Amino acid sequence: MKRLLTLLLLITGLSCFAQVESDFEKFKREQQEQLNAMKDSQNDEIKAMIKEYDDYVKAEKEAYNAFVKKMSALWGEENVTESTQTNWVEYYDDGKTRSNVDFENGEATIEIILDEDTSQASGEEEQSIIENKVENSVKRLLITKGKTKDYDTPMEKAVPLQSEAVLENQVQTPSGKMVTEETVEEDAKEIAAAMVPEVKTIKGSDGKERKVVTVKLDLVPDHLRTRAEQYKNEVEKYCNMYDLEPALVYAVIQTESAFNPKAKSHVPAYGLMQIVPNSAGKDCAQSLKKPFDKPTANYLYEPNNNIEMGVHYLYLLRKRYFNKVTDTDKSILCMIASYNTGAGNLARALRGDTNISKAIPKINEMSYKELFSYLEKHLLPETQNYIRRVSSRMDDFNKWIK
Repeated sequence: MKRLLTLLLLITGLSCFAQVESDFEKFKREQQEQLNAMKDSQNDEIKAMIKEYDDYVKAEKEAYNAFVKKMSALWGEENVTESTQTNWVEYYDDGKTRSNVDFENGEATIEIILDEDTSQASGEEEQSIIENKVENSVKRLLITKGKTKDYDTPMEKAVPLQSEAVLENQVQTPSGKMVTEETVEEDAKEIAAAMVPEVKTIKGSDGKERKVVTVKLDLVPDHLRTRAEQYKNEVEKYCNMYDLEPALVYAVIQTESAFNPKAKSHVPAYGLMQIVPNSAGKDCAQSLKKPFDKPTANYLYEPNNNIEMGVHYLYLLRKRYFNKVTDTDKSILCMIASYNTGAGNLARALRGDTNISKAIPKINEMSYKELFSYLEKHLLPETQNYIRRVSSRMDDFNKWIK
């Protein structure tokens, strides 16, 4: 009887254990199914974001090509001017007027295509029309906020760059008076009256010849510092957030764009700190948990967004690659070089491969001067020049900040 009871208990125990095991396997299977469903959902979201950005890039290229074709018809294929890293270009009047502000050299150029009626007017009448057009164009340049692009796409419209005029406090009248929003009417008249328009003939890709009026004006000598001050709040905000020196960020912005809010390179990189959407932009979007995979041009042309991502990228360089560099100045030097050429290329210059973690001991062995001298000799020429300019400008901005 004892044996029978023992056997029954054993059978019952095995049955309970089997039931527990069965329940556990069921729970485990359900959890795995939920996990797989979550992964599938996340993958679908990522795929959707990637497709959305790919569609954006395609629409952007199509609209840009259409814009260039239209401007080529007016100005000629070799005479289509675009914004660069240091030049801010805007087109107005359906492309027949354009301004080009060279922020590096502190000079603005305005070009106006004269319509056929003006070109056929009498000498005095034509001169009067030209003077009126020049005055209106000068006024517009002085008060414009600029826009992100000179064309729209179905997915993204051109929008104003910022809340204040791009050239605010950067132009004086011939009599030495600073142009203000309140006095821009009379200031534009004084500036235009002192200009000597140059008239030349161009030929568009449509085969037509057109008369173009060109005038130039200088920015004030300290225009660069004036633009830097426009972004003081944003720079200080994000530098405080990530414990970075404001002088470093100012120096990077000057070197990347000369504080040109519409800066664009051939890469393409956009805005003040020249963010490339597919690399730094993507890394920052992920790290900052933005609701997109990669930022668009409009997003990066907004100064606050651009400075946030640029400063965050410098922070990521320090956190991911140079947190074990024992000297702050050497860490900053490595961040500067990597901002331009990438951490992998910096590692290659130091040890022949892209493993940056294995290059850290060599960085720590050198003094700052030894590291600077080494990088000046072994990095690509562009990056050699880049670290020299940024480092020198950091000293200048440190003096200004103090």
